[in-house]
Amino acid sequence: MKKRIRRIAAAGLLSALALAITYPLAGIPNVKFFELCLFLSGIFLGLWGGISVPLIAGTIYILFNPNGPQTVLLVGIAQIVGYLLFGLAGAAFGKIILANNRRLIGMTFCAATGVFLTFVYDLLTNAAWGLTIGALKPAVYSGIAFSLVHMAANGLIFGLAEPLMGRVWKAVYPLLD
Repeated sequence: MKKRIRRIAAAGLLSALALAITYPLAGIPNVKFFELCLFLSGIFLGLWGGISVPLIAGTIYILFNPNGPQTVLLVGIAQIVGYLLFGLAGAAFGKIILANNRRLIGMTFCAATGVFLTFVYDLLTNAAWGLTIGALKPAVYSGIAFSLVHMAANGLIFGLAEPLMGRVWKAVYPLLD
């Protein structure tokens, strides 16, 4: 019972952390630590955390975004699906990342994962917007510049965060077990 409560509390804390470190950067388009927190939720809490944290934090972020709430339902659904992909990837690759002892390989893997997931997320959300306005190709094409910035930022953030993941895991694992 205690383990279950601790894991629920950890999901709440990761959701709050995702929002708390994202809101201050709201003025910088597509540079945020939100997706990293979703990825970490899957790494540290497994499949359950990789689903629950993106759903909780993603819903709050979509409804209470400092730049305004998402008012287009299809785009909001695409965002949630994209956020879930970050959490699910963390759950899928968590053991590999935490067991890795070769920093350069781990950092490269995490950076590439961040870039790929961001590409999929941006493609989903831009396509959803394009379908909503009836201009799929122009919406996707017009989002390329922002997507490139988003992918570069997440590649850097994910890659540089990798060395800390093992250290944080060693500190939190006894609390979650």
